[in-house]
Parts: sequence; C-alpha cells; structure tokens
Amino acid sequence: MPPKDAAERRSLRASKRVARAYINDLHERLATLQHRLNQPAASASAPKQLASLSCDNAAPLLSSADRDDQVLHCRQANTTASRSQGGMEAKAPLTNPLAFHITDWVPGPMGRPVFMGTSSSWAFARRVLEMTHEKLTGSSLFPDPNNLLFDDHVYDLKWDGNKANYPQDLFDVSNLPTPEFAKYLISAVKFHCGQLFYLFDEDRFMEQFAIFQQSPAKEARSSPLWFCHYLLILAFGKMFVVQSTRSQAPAGAEYFLQAMQCMPDFSFFDGDPIEKIQVMCCAALYLQSVHSRGPAYGMIGNALRSALSYGMYTEMHGICLNQDYVQRSSLVWWTCYALERRMSSLLGVPMGISEESISTSFPSISTHIQGSNVLEMQVMLCQILAKVDLTVYGSEGKLDSRYLSATQSVLRDIAHVTEQLNNSFNLYTNGSMSGTSRISAHLYIFQHQCIILTTRPLLYIFLQSKLGLSDPALMDWLQAGTVQALLHICVESAQQILRILSNLLEQGLLETFLPFDMDAASTATISLLLAAAIDPSLLRDHSPWSKRAYTILDEMNARGNLSARLIRSELKQLAGELAQLAMKENITTVLPASTRESREGESPVVMVPSVESGEHSHSLTLKSAESLEQHYELRPDQLMELANSLDLNSLTWPLPSVDDLPDLDI
Repeated sequence: MPPKDAAERRSLRASKRVARAYINDLHERLATLQHRLNQPAASASAPKQLASLSCDNAAPLLSSADRDDQVLHCRQANTTASRSQGGMEAKAPLTNPLAFHITDWVPGPMGRPVFMGTSSSWAFARRVLEMTHEKLTGSSLFPDPNNLLFDDHVYDLKWDGNKANYPQDLFDVSNLPTPEFAKYLISAVKFHCGQLFYLFDEDRFMEQFAIFQQSPAKEARSSPLWFCHYLLILAFGKMFVVQSTRSQAPAGAEYFLQAMQCMPDFSFFDGDPIEKIQVMCCAALYLQSVHSRGPAYGMIGNALRSALSYGMYTEMHGICLNQDYVQRSSLVWWTCYALERRMSSLLGVPMGISEESISTSFPSISTHIQGSNVLEMQVMLCQILAKVDLTVYGSEGKLDSRYLSATQSVLRDIAHVTEQLNNSFNLYTNGSMSGTSRISAHLYIFQHQCIILTTRPLLYIFLQSKLGLSDPALMDWLQAGTVQALLHICVESAQQILRILSNLLEQGLLETFLPFDMDAASTATISLLLAAAIDPSLLRDHSPWSKRAYTILDEMNARGNLSARLIRSELKQLAGELAQLAMKENITTVLPASTRESREGESPVVMVPSVESGEHSHSLTLKSAESLEQHYELRPDQLMELANSLDLNSLTWPLPSVDDLPDLDI
C-alpha cells in the first residue's frame, strides 16, 4: 500500500460509494440494537425488533430490484430472530464496544471531564482500570494525578500560556549554549530523529547557524522563524543528552518555552512554508513527549492544514516549481502526515485528511534526510493505522461482521507491509539479539502495535463479560477458532514488543523522551495483563513480562521521563486489582509459584489454533516462546494465512457485506 498508489485506491473505492453508504446505514441501525443485546438486561424480544427495524427502514431507500433483495435478507434476519426466540442456540453478537462512544468521559484532576477517544491507548488503559476498580470496590476510580496519568499534569513547565506572565526578553540569547555544545545537541537530534522525521534540513539549518553565531542578538530578531526553530532543536537535544529527575520540568524546557513565546503568528508571518511546517512539527512532537496530547494534536493539525494550503498533498507539477522544492515539500508533507496520524490515534480522535485526498508520491532518492526509506516505511504503517482507526474503531467496528471484516483486511495489509519491512530492515544487525538496530526496532514495534490495536477490542469484550458487565454468553466466543487466533496474535505481538524493548534497554538504545517506546511498553503490558486474566489458555502467567515492562519503565523514569512512573503505577494497580478479583472469585489467572519455578528456563511454544471445523481447513502455527530471550518474528505468509483463515460468516448476522455486492457503474 505505497503512497504512490493513492489515485488507484481512490478510483477503486469510488465505485462502491453509494452501496457502502446504504449498507453502513443499515449496519449503524443494526449495531445500536446489537449493542443493547450485549447488556445483561437485554430484552428477549430485541432480535425480532432488530430485524423488523432493518426491514421497515429499507424500503424508502431502495429501487424495486434492490427492495426485492433486501426483503430476502430481512426474511433471513427474521428467521434468525425467530430461532433465537424459539429456544434454538443463539450467541450474543461480537461488537467493538469502544466504537459506541458510550463511556467516553471520566473526571479529571481539576473536576473537568476528560475525553477518552476510541483508539487511544491511554483511554483503553483508563477504561480497563476504571472497570476493574469499580467491580472490585464498588466505587469509581479517584482521579489522583500523583498516581494516574493525565494530560498536562505530568511536568511543571512553569508557564500558563499567558505571555504577560513570561517576563523574559523573547529574543534573549544570553542563556544559549556555546556553539560547540549547540552542535553536539543538534547532532543528538539528528541521531534520535533524523531518520524518522524531516524536522530540519541539516545543510540549510547549519548554514543559518553559522550566520547566527556571528551576531546572535541581531540574527535572533531578523530571522525569528529560524531562531524559533533553533530553540526547539536545542530543547530536543538537551532532553536527549541531559537526562535527570531532579526537576519537574524536562531538561531543555527553557528553550521550548522561549520558542513558543517567540514563534511568529503564522496568520500574518510570511516565511519559508517548509520551515514553518517543520517548526510546528517540532513543537507538536515536544508537546506529545511531555504528555500534552491535546495541544500536540492542535499544533500538528495546524501544520497539516498549512501543508494542505500550500498544496503539498498533491503531485506538485508546475513550471514554477523546482525539483528541490518539490522533494523537500514531499518530505515535510509525509513527516507531518506520519506525526498527525500517530497523534490522532494516540488521542483517539478523527484524522485530519482522508487517504483518498492524498495524491503526492514519495521521493525516490533524497539528500535532505538520512533515511527516506525509513520515513516511507513509517508512512506505510501509518496508512494501516489510519485504516484501523477508520474501520475497526469507526462505524464498521460497531457490528460483528464489519469488525471481523475490517480486522481481516487490516491483517492482510500488515502482511504486505511486513514483507517489505523484512526485506529492507534487519531487526538484528549481526544475526543475534545483542545487535538490535534502533531504527528497525522502531518500525517493528510500530508494526506489532498495529496488530494489537486491531485485535485488542476482543480483550475488552471478554474482560467485560468475565466481570459480569455484559452478556456472559459472549465468553462462548472464546471457543471459536477465529477468535482464538486473533487473541493469540495479539498476545504474541505484545510479547515481541517487550522483547525488542528489553534488547534496546540492554544496549542503552531505549528511547526515554520521545513517546513511542513508552506507549509501546504500556500497550503491550496491558494486553498481556488482560489476556492472563481472561483465560489461562491465552497466557498462563503475565508476571515475567510485566516485571520486564516495569524495568523498562523504571529506566525511563530514572532518565527523567515522569510519565513512565505514572504508567507503571497504573499497570501495577491494574495487575493487583485483577489478581484480587481472581482470588475473590476463586479463579486462577497465574500459575502457583512452585509450578512457575519449575517452568523457568523452558521455552514452550504457543500455538495459534487451527480454525474450527466448518470454518476453514487452514491451520496457523506461530512459534512464540515465553522466554524473553528467544528470537521471534512474524512472517508475512503467517499473517496472510491468519487473515485468510478467519471465517467471517461464523460470527455474523445475515446482512450483506459491502465487499460482497456487485460492482456498480456509478
């Protein structure tokens, strides 16, 4: 799914736009009633009401031929409802409850409601902890910012956003580092970010840096955009180099605050479009790193809209455009795109531009960035992330058939990208786990996060059911081969993330300021905690993995990342409360100590089971040792086999899928 295929994808999707709108409208209506069926007090007459609702609303929308087809489907639905009422076996439908926007707000530390987005990893963790805590104690979770992670309550930047309360001269250069130390900080930013994002053009930036050093005070005022850019780069560099917990503000925060103060008003400022977008990307990434996700999302949204206004999302053909400008515009566009996609997903809100609207290609060879192929691979993974957010957590995720269909499609896309990833990036440079590539690790971790994000709604569904907060019949789906396969791939991806992060920790390559490694550690650990709590067949004992995750987060905290301590606190609380519930209900979710000790050092193989008889005859075996040392990586053929083996019909209501409709000449 490379960026250059955008026009082709637009053409294919347009051919089914009307059919998709109609079917999704029916699915929306059906999903609402299906969600009610998931509740313990669901009415026995709901299936019949559900079927009649779909039929009653179909007629005004369809032509006579289409109405005939719909009558047939409605009769099938009524038959299913009648069988359910007549006492024949009928399982509750599987839906993605995170797509319903029912429990999307929790109280914040200051009493204001805090929004929990659908795909947000932070929100997922908070939902699970809130649900478990209330089940155990009968009371809501207290919003304590000293033990729980909340936006804008982690670091004290000593500024409230009011420029009147910032007495320092905006263009003061007296506190800037020496030229030698500044170069060192710039090189640190290049090492940590240079291959991931096009945050600055090294040649142009250092050329202006040399001019600046000749007369800093004068150049700061005459080149305010570059000076703001310079301060942001210094803020990143100091955070990468000076890692300390002695202050509630991150190292380099003074440069970041000065940069935000002297940032030109882009509504009026006429400067280099590319550098303006780079400045906003830097500011957004810094805000995301200090866990100010809302402001980060706003800033990257401004960057995206600025790029849109300059036409950077198009193919950029024109006699007034030189090739260098086009290449740089393409790189800054895809940098902005990648950051916007990731920040939107982490906040759990809609993304700023649809994939169909983007027609720019990726530069084949670039001298402006260390690893343009790294950025391109990251863009491909971000395209999958966008698809997950749009389908699995969008309207299609509300209904069982659409959720599983969306999951199958996403897994196929991941399989295609995995093939390119495996061919282009070696995770272990010297063939052993002691030589992990930092850049490759970032991409592989992102790949596994996409898998977890796609499959973890199942964990939420089954935890709800196990805690008695939804229909107990949902637990029956744990026996389905399709569901088991998806849960096992989720567990194995979580385990692999922690293996990679552990290797990075041992080599001193763990990223402690940028948010991506920390988010991955949290995402992986909570998935394993839930899997062990739901069913021992998914994971016998989470403790070896959770202990490793705590070690990773402790290291991040020791290096000055205060968010890591709060995430660790939340994970520990969740693990403890799940254990208490297990003891209270006499359910064993972890192995006895004696059994655990006897199995240490073993490398058992977890099998993704073959799907049940009547689904597909394929079987998928994925080797995943519960040893932290074993090398394990997914192959594209394994992912594709898993996707193809999913039997959508075994879990669906009898309504057609859009993909099953004939092509329409629109």
